Amino acid sequence: LSLGLLLMIFAASRPRWGMREQMVFKRGRDLVIALDVSRSMLAGDVYPNRLERAKVDLIDLIRDLDGDRAALIAFRHKAVLMCPLTTDYAYLRQTLDGVTVDSAPRGETDIGDAIAKALSAFETEDSNHKAIILISDGEDLTGRAIALAEQAAEGGIPIFTVGLGDQRGSRIPDADQKGAFAQHKGTEIVTKLDNETLDSIAQISGGAYVPVGTASTATTTLGELYRKRLSHILAQDLE
Repeated sequence: LSLGLLLMIFAASRPRWGMREQMVFKRGRDLVIALDVSRSMLAGDVYPNRLERAKVDLIDLIRDLDGDRAALIAFRHKAVLMCPLTTDYAYLRQTLDGVTVDSAPRGETDIGDAIAKALSAFETEDSNHKAIILISDGEDLTGRAIALAEQAAEGGIPIFTVGLGDQRGSRIPDADQKGAFAQHKGTEIVTKLDNETLDSIAQISGGAYVPVGTASTATTTLGELYRKRLSHILAQDLE
């Protein structure tokens, strides 16, 4: 009886040894987040500034990514892939925390290069489960954004644009002198939210434009954008 009881306990513990590989499938989408890190994103018309507000909203978005893969791109004169497509949200958030205006090369803001880099970040040609989220104040100083938006449309990849800033304009903090503002030829530089550019990119690509403007975080968030719009993108099987 004692031996039988001992063997029953041993069997109940389900002892195993060795290992085997098993392919697990999960439904999901691929999202590439393109974040503008130009100096105009340091304007204080959105508290505490446009860039920090965008990062807070992106944390809200990451919380809602249940199985979806996401990548992060920082762009300025050129776009830089900070984090490839991943479901490791802890790593994605850690990368986001480290994003600054120095995360991309200096120069004229090129939204077109950000779209091009986002398109190349996707790993397959299938487009029915993909989307791009582009967060910016809309200032495109090279004029290539519309052409790249048309390229995204041809691939069936919608671009959801999020505009941060005030249409009336705001000054940009000086990089070298605390409390001062950036100037060009003795005149303070004023940066304005460009709704027209961001709306055109969204309409051409089949996405949507969300003009956050100077609204509070509780009013319009990227998590809300995901829940209402991006979650309807057809999911794919992820191995």
